[in-house]
Amino acid sequence: MANTIPVFQSGTVEAVARAVGDLYSGSVLTQMLADTHLPDPLGEGATKWCRLDASLRQKQNQKGDGGAVIGLIHAAMNPDRTLDQRAEAAGVRDRLNQVLSLSGLRVRENGRIVRTTRATTAAEAAARSERLRSILAERGAHKEVLDHCRAELLRDDYYEAVFEAIKGLGDRLRTLSGLDLDGSPLVQQALGGKTPVIKLNAFSTATQRNEQRGISLLAEGLFAAFRNPSAHEPRVKWEMAEQDALDVLGTASMVHRRLDSAMQG
Repeated sequence: MANTIPVFQSGTVEAVARAVGDLYSGSVLTQMLADTHLPDPLGEGATKWCRLDASLRQKQNQKGDGGAVIGLIHAAMNPDRTLDQRAEAAGVRDRLNQVLSLSGLRVRENGRIVRTTRATTAAEAAARSERLRSILAERGAHKEVLDHCRAELLRDDYYEAVFEAIKGLGDRLRTLSGLDLDGSPLVQQALGGKTPVIKLNAFSTATQRNEQRGISLLAEGLFAAFRNPSAHEPRVKWEMAEQDALDVLGTASMVHRRLDSAMQG
């Protein structure tokens, strides 16, 4: 991209400072500021994001362009620097891309900034979907779960994808069991009790029966937490962060894998 870029608005500078400040220790930031020839008016004793914010503002005022912000991001998101904290760096990159989209910029996976069109809701949802699917795929998530990481389900946050994934688990339990139930009653009859309709193993030893009971309780917990309350609580109370979605979808994926080798009782 061009060497000269307009001065960034104060809100953008603060957001960048907060994101980068969350990723590194004060001593690492000291080295990073030195490497990028940025001033350090507040020094190591200051709050990390305030320190970066002051540095970027001072340099922007001196130079009359936004090169300081670009330089700091390039240094902070360099893959060599983020190698031992790739998951955290990916989250910071997402935060940076959200704020940089207002300036028609984005950070690529190699840490370099490129020009792009201003992000729309659909584009942000698509990016969120791609990231969620990528992380789940790396974890070996079940296809039944991956199918619910679609952009149209991720426009606001991760709740709808989780909600649909739990519904999908219910559909699969109904198909395998032939039961016309939902939520806890479905799980209890399909997987629970002394004579479950769906057996996850030979169900002939105490260990096997305990295993079956454990999976049944996990599945029932998913429905209790993320399926049934939807009918009673306002949507605004069910916003979900990425890490929570990953944990829930990972649990659903494990239940699906057990169902792959299940037998009807």
